[in-house]
Amino acid sequence: MKHAQQRKVTDGIDEVGARRIADRPLTIVEQIVDRVGIAIVKGEYSSGQHIPEVEIAAQFGVSHGPVREALRALEGRGLVEVLPRRGAFAIEISLDTIADIFNIRAALLGLAGHHLALRKDVAIASADLAARVGELRDLAASRSVDSLLFAHAAGRAGAAIYRNCGNALLIKNLRDQNRGSLWGLIWREHTLDFLTAERRRAAAADWAAAAKAIVAGNGPKAETIVRKALFESRDSAMATLRRSRGGDVNAAKFVRD
Repeated sequence: MKHAQQRKVTDGIDEVGARRIADRPLTIVEQIVDRVGIAIVKGEYSSGQHIPEVEIAAQFGVSHGPVREALRALEGRGLVEVLPRRGAFAIEISLDTIADIFNIRAALLGLAGHHLALRKDVAIASADLAARVGELRDLAASRSVDSLLFAHAAGRAGAAIYRNCGNALLIKNLRDQNRGSLWGLIWREHTLDFLTAERRRAAAADWAAAAKAIVAGNGPKAETIVRKALFESRDSAMATLRRSRGGDVNAAKFVRD
């Protein structure tokens, strides 16, 4: 399948939306990075498996140059190993690693929720979050909503928290986690969570509860609820990956408050 038409960059689950500066067509190299990176995360390439440069070039209708550039970018992300005169080989991304990514995200985003709740102008600062929660509730009310669409909406709720938390270092860390990281790849074209109407309703309820705690100025409660939302997403994602990839996750990765 050729990809002559460029699609829009979403820069991770919580970077979707036309108002983002980064909202622009993906280059061919970025599209290849995404497609191959997602395949590695999903286990479509096993550890040490050769990544066929010729096939990828044919799929995207490009020369080998953009493919090699994409593979070098993936090497920088720790997803492939490029060996001289031999080509690129997939590096295994374990389920434990993916669970760790969710746990780190939960800790950082929970802290951002805590900071947002403590802002003196919290009513104004949380207005974007209120709108995002309303969007989530509307989507959750439909049994037929696309799960990826819901995932992006959940991401926008998370983004509304950290962008307005007032902590510059947290904002930078959470943005950096999206860009050039596994977190962004996990949500780019597919979703590992929100696959059922029940799960979507539960997630919408979590984000609504987090928003309520934030507006009330209850930082500790807001942090706990945001962490819970990410932990629930982690658990769903791990279940999805176990079905598609096989294997299991170290029980110690399922941390809870």
